[in-house]
Amino acid sequence: MNLRQLEILRAVVQYRTTVGAAERLGMSQPSISNTIRHIETVLGFPLFERVSNRLSPTEEALILLEESEPLFLLRDAVNQRAADLRMGRIGRIRIASTAELSEAVLPRVIADYAREFPRIQISLETRPLDSVLQVVENSVADVAFALSPFERQALDYELIDELRPVVLCDESDPLAKLEVVNPKDLAERPMVGPQVANRIGLMLADSFRARGQDYRPTIETRFMNAAARIVRDGWGVALVDELSAFTAMRPGLVIRPYGPEMHFDLCAAISRTKPPSRQTQRFIKAFRERVAIRLAEVRAESLRPLQG
Repeated sequence: MNLRQLEILRAVVQYRTTVGAAERLGMSQPSISNTIRHIETVLGFPLFERVSNRLSPTEEALILLEESEPLFLLRDAVNQRAADLRMGRIGRIRIASTAELSEAVLPRVIADYAREFPRIQISLETRPLDSVLQVVENSVADVAFALSPFERQALDYELIDELRPVVLCDESDPLAKLEVVNPKDLAERPMVGPQVANRIGLMLADSFRARGQDYRPTIETRFMNAAARIVRDGWGVALVDELSAFTAMRPGLVIRPYGPEMHFDLCAAISRTKPPSRQTQRFIKAFRERVAIRLAEVRAESLRPLQG
């Protein structure tokens, strides 16, 4: 007997008529009757007795139904799982990110997403830029979030937003009184910033060079959130991206715009050969919305006049 035949048997037992079973299953009454007769022929014993125009199941029919109940439970579970997948209620998202974004944006996005979709398994890997992109290429991660990534043949980049460089400093620092901070203003200052060995450091060095200045941070860091944290703990000024600066804010610090016109592309990297799942697409959308909110906050802060 196959599952469909068992389903027909169960419906006839439940409704006690072939007409009721046919209505329940969306079949014709003759099809129900023919199926029951076929099952009885194959099995070699009757499944029903007619009593007062109703079908009364035999003991053998009831035993078969009892034994087959786990099959129906399994089918229902599979159907429920398929519905959950279709509605995006279950699944997994493997995320890779550089440290700046793992601190500034992703914790809130992941927390909100996990509350809305509690059955989604989420993993986050924090790595240097090259490694972040490589794990997506190797299908170890579904999406990577990074600043100003290099082009890679196996990846497509979805632009999330453009981040500006800013200066983070103490409110008593002379830089805090400037509407815009230029490379010349940072010359000979105790400055912490991204190392020239990475792409953002090179971009900042180029902006200094274009203004006739040398980019020479007193302290170099691989990740800009670390640079901002050093200033937060009381040393020097930092030249970093907006999100890293805002994440490190505390009373007594201010954010000032950096003068040269430049930006860092904040991108979501996905595989060029493997389309992103609906869960991944939904997470990228949530990430984009959170970035927009955070950037509105940090830009309002950078334009805030110094009190007094």
